[in-house]
Amino acid sequence: MRFKNGIILCIILVMISCKNIAHDDKNVAIEKPLLLRAEIPYIKGESKKIFDAKPSKDFDDNKWFTNDHCFVEDHDGKLHWFGINNPYPPKGKELYSYHPYLGHLTSDDATKNWKRLPFALDESRDTEYLGAPFVIWHEESKRWAMVLETRMDDIRRLEVSWSKDLIKWERTYKAILPDDLWISSRDPHIMKGPDGKYWIHIVSTGNEGVKQSQVLRIRTKDFETFDKPETILGINDNTFATLIESPSVLKHNGLWYLLFTYAHRRYTETIVVVSDTPDHFDYYNNAVTTLFGHAAKIFNYKGKSYISSCGPEDQHYSNHQSVSLAELGWLSQK
Repeated sequence: MRFKNGIILCIILVMISCKNIAHDDKNVAIEKPLLLRAEIPYIKGESKKIFDAKPSKDFDDNKWFTNDHCFVEDHDGKLHWFGINNPYPPKGKELYSYHPYLGHLTSDDATKNWKRLPFALDESRDTEYLGAPFVIWHEESKRWAMVLETRMDDIRRLEVSWSKDLIKWERTYKAILPDDLWISSRDPHIMKGPDGKYWIHIVSTGNEGVKQSQVLRIRTKDFETFDKPETILGINDNTFATLIESPSVLKHNGLWYLLFTYAHRRYTETIVVVSDTPDHFDYYNNAVTTLFGHAAKIFNYKGKSYISSCGPEDQHYSNHQSVSLAELGWLSQK
């Protein structure tokens, strides 16, 4: 019986592996090209607004917007949203530089019932700048870690803040790799990698002296010491500042996917690049699709996958400055 079961298992494994193998006219096995093996993510149905950007109708007389953000589920199953959430700058302040608030909302349903909480952080009476946040549970210290962009000594830097309950946050006021990250380094995405380290993905330029728009990975175990930045994607499109934004990395059915916004080409454009490895993504040859959305984040909640969009941080769009959400699907190529 064990022998027969072993034969059956071998047959199943061979059948699974053959799905990714084609044959030429001489019946020689050839692995399918990466783009044909990839599943293609797509937006299912309508992307709908889930809450208003403005804290309340009578909060002030300004129009408000959202921008880069993240979703995180707490240990009780509640979903939290953290993100850039500000009024358009008053007279004398500049767009993209006036970021005094970090918004915080919670819900028990990704698409509705969002409740606004006090701002996670408030710099309205000090530096007036809080940039894109990302929050992850740090298992080793039993705390929540938030990486975000802040202004220190009038320079924008990436910083870590800590929380035990996702409500009260303690800032470190210490820059991550202050000598290696530049003014355009921003928009963190964090995941725990298969190496056991936490991977912080950011956009930047000039890593290892190369003038590109880049996505970098910075590895850490404790969010106090950090490995040297590694370039996982580079686009030869500039000589000064990165033109891409809001990277996210995920693994799906054995392949890796990198999503990023090409905001300086089209604001609501999220490009998806596929790879066999999380260490290198080839934009020129392996872009699998383009999704509608700005600063998109993909997350799972209560058995469903979602993709978000936000903004814009510009008043040329008159009807939507908030966060929208849709279900995410994956199209299998046969």
